[in-house]
Amino acid sequence: MNANTKTDSSQWNGRFSITLTLTTAIASLVLISTGSVLGVGIWLAQKNTFALLSDNANQSLSNTINRVEQHLLPARLQAEFIAKRVINGKVDPLDREKFGQLLVGALAAAPQVASIQYIDSSFQAQAASRDRSGFVLLENFDYSGDEQVRQRWEAMTDSPQWTAPLWRETWKKTFLNIGYPVKRNSEFVGVVVAVVSVREFSSFVRTVDATDTGTRFVLYGREHVLAHHILSQGYPGRSAEQPLPELKSFSDRILASIWNQQDRYELSIKLTQDTIGHALEIDNQEYVYLFRRLHGFGPKPLLIGAYFLVSDVGTEIRRMAIALVIGLGALLFAFVVAVILGRRIARPLVRFSTAASRVGKLDISNIDDLPGSVFRELNNQSISFNTMLRALRWFELYVPRKVVDRLIKRGELADTISKEQTITVMFTDMVGFSSISEGMTAPEVAAFVNQHFEIITKCIEAEEGTVDKFIGDSVMAFWGAPDFQPDADIRACRAALAIGEKIRSENNRLRSEGKPSIGIRIGIHTGTATVGNIGAPDRINYTVIGDTVNIGQRMEQLGKSLHSADSETTILVSGDTAKNLGSEFKLKNLGSHTIKGRTGSIEVFGLS
Repeated sequence: MNANTKTDSSQWNGRFSITLTLTTAIASLVLISTGSVLGVGIWLAQKNTFALLSDNANQSLSNTINRVEQHLLPARLQAEFIAKRVINGKVDPLDREKFGQLLVGALAAAPQVASIQYIDSSFQAQAASRDRSGFVLLENFDYSGDEQVRQRWEAMTDSPQWTAPLWRETWKKTFLNIGYPVKRNSEFVGVVVAVVSVREFSSFVRTVDATDTGTRFVLYGREHVLAHHILSQGYPGRSAEQPLPELKSFSDRILASIWNQQDRYELSIKLTQDTIGHALEIDNQEYVYLFRRLHGFGPKPLLIGAYFLVSDVGTEIRRMAIALVIGLGALLFAFVVAVILGRRIARPLVRFSTAASRVGKLDISNIDDLPGSVFRELNNQSISFNTMLRALRWFELYVPRKVVDRLIKRGELADTISKEQTITVMFTDMVGFSSISEGMTAPEVAAFVNQHFEIITKCIEAEEGTVDKFIGDSVMAFWGAPDFQPDADIRACRAALAIGEKIRSENNRLRSEGKPSIGIRIGIHTGTATVGNIGAPDRINYTVIGDTVNIGQRMEQLGKSLHSADSETTILVSGDTAKNLGSEFKLKNLGSHTIKGRTGSIEVFGLS
């Protein structure tokens, strides 16, 4: 089954066919638009100028408010997250290294936030901050002599609060700060502060919707400008006393005139929800201002709004009316084209939807490349999807698919955070590889090793194990993570026995071809290990580390001295694994052995 497979359209599942919807919608639009032109003409276009402006502006304001909240709320959430971990005793700010890692992790999860700091009651702070290049730095600060911080301290000691905008001379920037108090046994011990840059906030507001003809802004109260595209490049004259530019002297003259009473008149259109608006005539041009108040982000409310030049909207309406009149003469042709066009547009979208659903299930191998389209955007979509698909096919070869699939289905970020967990680990190593590979070419060696790995991998995955990595001609695998498996040790031993059977079958084939046979050593151990994302910031693996892993590897290496020359398979399990196995497994007590790198001895059993 491939990505182009069609679903049974006769089964109603509560969803509409995009092909039928597009065809019907486009054809109906042609008929309705033609009747509208005949019925209302230019008069309707002029009458609806403000109505269209209102609809667009209200929608734009809603989107802007939602995006503003999305930009600011992560700061509060991250501050709350860290504060509660301190309050609950899960992390100690005095443990600088561990607490610093928590700050860095929280900052990495919120790119909108410029810095996250913990300030104790003596005004000593540990902070994770982004430098000018975007890198995260851990720093310590002494705020005991910083009057700006001390002045805002009381506002942050009672309850979570956004404080008034703060100018920092060191950074030459103005910041918004959310403080979350930390109390233990009713005693205040410090505050977690998340910091958002006003300059980056202005850049974000500017790019909410680049196609909108209006100019967006965010005012702090009625007298100061908090966000505007001009502020995204910095704004002169900022200081500790004047962290935000005053509205009345702002360089955007249209915005600075928002509260003018001269040449001002009320709008005759109905504004939705809590939108406030009015119009002004400036230099013989009519401007409409629309805004809403947003509370909870500081001592003063935020006024989030936009202003529009009325003539811009009126021009668009007149152009639309002319276009509709011209289109009247081609009504019949347009109707036929609409039907064809709807089907042509829908076809690649259906293919894309089917393929995308398979990507969501990580069923990469069963997805065909999407064909091109005569439509530029759809063709670009196909090209981009196919490029992504090729990358995912390569990605699938390097990342344990089952691990990713399980984590996606569980959808819990906590499952990827490193934690201690009981697992069973297996190490395998090929015996006799040197003699077999002797005289082989490099491609032949690679093909032989890959076939060997395929045998082992299938046996491991049949028992729902995870292949962690390939090391030379060795394999490391584990059971018990990310999903808890109470019978992880039993699954590992079943997989080991299955590998032994497959190796014996493979050796029969090799001997029939006149080639030397191979042996395999397998070591299995059960214990606690650190499980989760391990690695550098730009490259991590979901893996297991710890003493349990080391013992598992030493168990495999112990097979070198316990491996019988006439045996094709040697499987050694530790006493910690053996004690959980039932009567279905045949075990031989091989005594206690000292393994390299570990004091004391470990009980070893042979599994057959």
